[in-house]
Amino acid sequence: MAGPGEAPADRTYEITLPDTRRIVSPEPHQVAVLWRDVTGNELYARGVEGLAAGDVVFDVGANIGLAALFFTGLVPGLRVYAFEPAEDCFACLKENAARHARGVTPVQAAVGAHEGTAELTYYPQSPAQSSLFPDEDEDRRNSLAYLANSGIHGDSARAFLAEMHQGRRCLVRVTTVAAAVAEHAVDEIALLKIDVERAEQHVLDGIGDACWPRVRRVVAEVHNTDGRLSAIAEQLSWRGFDVETGQEPLLAGTDVHMLLAVRSR
Repeated sequence: MAGPGEAPADRTYEITLPDTRRIVSPEPHQVAVLWRDVTGNELYARGVEGLAAGDVVFDVGANIGLAALFFTGLVPGLRVYAFEPAEDCFACLKENAARHARGVTPVQAAVGAHEGTAELTYYPQSPAQSSLFPDEDEDRRNSLAYLANSGIHGDSARAFLAEMHQGRRCLVRVTTVAAAVAEHAVDEIALLKIDVERAEQHVLDGIGDACWPRVRRVVAEVHNTDGRLSAIAEQLSWRGFDVETGQEPLLAGTDVHMLLAVRSR
């Protein structure tokens, strides 16, 4: 990948967002859908509502930086630390931040319960579904439901999904929220955004008792398997947050839900 401000590498694609900004992506077909999902997400918008220049956002599971671009567009001057472990996505994240959001600091790492390394399954045809905890059957069910809600059914849906979840494994660095707070000398996390494909609880486990009081808000995509959504909501409530949950219309029939938690004490 080229350095900040230079031309992107040959294996990336130039995409024009609806707001006319040119970005790069390792996959050319899903950017429009992902941008719509980010900008149309009510809880994302409410997560940064009332924040100000200089406030810190941790964007955990940043992918190519679409949420970071959205947040900094809503609140100019935000300081965003964007965590992304996959090499292809991270290279695009760096380029997109350099082009459009100088307040974004890309960090090449997954975020989990403990520092170290872990195996990531990366899906070149669907980078946003890459995961430390892959579940091809669940991803396929969720994708079929999403496509059906978008009006795509039957053979068309199956053709669309034919190669989507063919992944490759790679070893990635893992940090924790607490370690990143110390590394980057962060006094307070105004918003902790989490989108990590079944690793949500691990991110929360890596915050630690001493660091939790520094977190003001959490907005998370939660895969509700084995009661995970209610368990996380209860944990955040116990930590002093008011919690609400919801589901985007296009995700009806999937196990993917959204959660917004705002500190009340």
